[in-house]
Amino acid sequence: MDIKEEEEIKKEFQLERVVLFSDAVFAIIITIMVIEIKLPEGLRHQSHEKVREAFIELLPKFAGYISAFFLVAVFWTKHLRIFSYLKDYTKQLIIFNLIFLFFISLFPFGVSLMTETISPKNFEGLFIYIGIVMLASMTQTLLIWYLIRNAKTLCIRPAEIERNLEWKAQRFNFIAIPVLLLYVAVITANHYGPNAYTVGFIIWAAVVSLVRKKFYPKQNTDGPMLARLFRSRKAKPADTE
Repeated sequence: MDIKEEEEIKKEFQLERVVLFSDAVFAIIITIMVIEIKLPEGLRHQSHEKVREAFIELLPKFAGYISAFFLVAVFWTKHLRIFSYLKDYTKQLIIFNLIFLFFISLFPFGVSLMTETISPKNFEGLFIYIGIVMLASMTQTLLIWYLIRNAKTLCIRPAEIERNLEWKAQRFNFIAIPVLLLYVAVITANHYGPNAYTVGFIIWAAVVSLVRKKFYPKQNTDGPMLARLFRSRKAKPADTE
């Protein structure tokens, strides 16, 4: 085995460590969030009404966990797709990935703060949770931007990566996310009701969807998300260059 082959094996091993570390963070985050959902101690000899009341108290935490689990799953799926194109890495790529994982690691804090404080007169916890989600999305967009900018040295099939990662639509996040955060901050500061959040998110989601359809109108969107993911990978096997 010559020096070049040793370097390639070492590079592949180190890149695999980056991916495994990222996957471990996602797995730990999901585990920590579900640990927060537990009944208080001492209910074994309590009445049925007391147990039911304690269970009802857990429903906001359970709803928060469901939403956070779905969002973390979406981020993990996109992260898996991004890293499936890598053949090399740089220090800057590691830094961008760590910044992204930092905001992902804040999900348990955001969910706990939201479910413990949200009320008809208090939406600050919800604003912080939304902020964490948006910042995670922004940093993942930065990760994609760096990958595309250095595609020739870091990626397999560099000519295809911009289309495959839908960069023309993804870069809209640099505008859409700050606008959404500003909107949420304004309605939170002025103590508007939950309908204002709903309307804002519907408009935001509709605009993002229209942007994606404009640039990628023929993307295959039939079937469940995981089915589409594996179907696309089967149809476009990874090259070595």
